[in-house]
Amino acid sequence: MTALTPEQKLAERDKEMIPLVLIRAMFALALFSLALVAYARITDRPLVGVPPSGQVVAETVFTFEHFPSGEVQVIGSDGSVLASSRDDRSGFIEVVWRVQDRSRMLAAYQGDAPVKVVRFDTGRIAIIDTATEKQIELSGYGADNVAAFASLLQ
Repeated sequence: MTALTPEQKLAERDKEMIPLVLIRAMFALALFSLALVAYARITDRPLVGVPPSGQVVAETVFTFEHFPSGEVQVIGSDGSVLASSRDDRSGFIEVVWRVQDRSRMLAAYQGDAPVKVVRFDTGRIAIIDTATEKQIELSGYGADNVAAFASLLQ
């Protein structure tokens, strides 16, 4: 039996780094996922991860104002400051401003359209950017973050 060269040893080792059964399992999972999604679309299965629709029962219209210091203020339609990211437990305001700013940049929107925070009759609270129609559901962000915007509806 002949000795293997270093290159042959590396080639042998590389064959066993990712087992063939694992590669086949990954392709099977991808194909299964594709088949499942195709079945759901063909049979018109209802969407289950969508929040329940409802009627708007409260709404506040505002704009964001960002300062070089990093502070983001929520400015009401009358020009008053409704909230600030520097307020206690209100850092989420800056996060929402960044999401809205990025969405507008991707949509190539240059204006200063207002933003709405709405409460639905189902109890959900959402932020809607009127420029891009992007809706942010607040229910999954924790009580303090929801309260930062729910207080605007008072």
